[in-house]
Amino acid sequence: MSNFHFANPNLPTHISLATGGALAALLVVLGLGFSSAASGRADAIADKTALIERAGQLSGRAPGGLSDEAFFPGETPQLAQIALQTSLQTLAEKNRIDIEMIRADEIEQIDGVVRLNLALNGIAPEVELGAFLHGLASLEPIVIVEDLKLRPARTSRTNPERRITFQLRLYGTQKP
Repeated sequence: MSNFHFANPNLPTHISLATGGALAALLVVLGLGFSSAASGRADAIADKTALIERAGQLSGRAPGGLSDEAFFPGETPQLAQIALQTSLQTLAEKNRIDIEMIRADEIEQIDGVVRLNLALNGIAPEVELGAFLHGLASLEPIVIVEDLKLRPARTSRTNPERRITFQLRLYGTQKP
């Protein structure tokens, strides 16, 4: 047998209790962190699900699920495309966006709707770009962004504001 004796016989018990308490506190903190992350993920999934449902309705997977306000008005597809351009120009002016070019691309018939394609190049103040993109997402009639390319714009000595150059491909729809 060993002749070793603890100077404080309760020390191993205190160390075990302190270690167990610290481990329990760590598990509680980690559990709260994971539940917070899971809640954030659930919110993100709900947002994405709503976006997918909206895009699915527009693409024709849910025919008849949209009201007439979701479609651009116009007696011809060309007039509806002009209405889409006007909506974009109004939104851009509201958010101090400089539109350098709007190009009307091919008009297509897809799944019982007329697809009005546009390409757009512009420069936006960095602080206004988020509001412009949010405006596109909530625009009525509905607009779907297919492609968005962003890059920093050159700054000038007269305008030190940070600006973003963007290229945007999007479309709206019209009932045939």
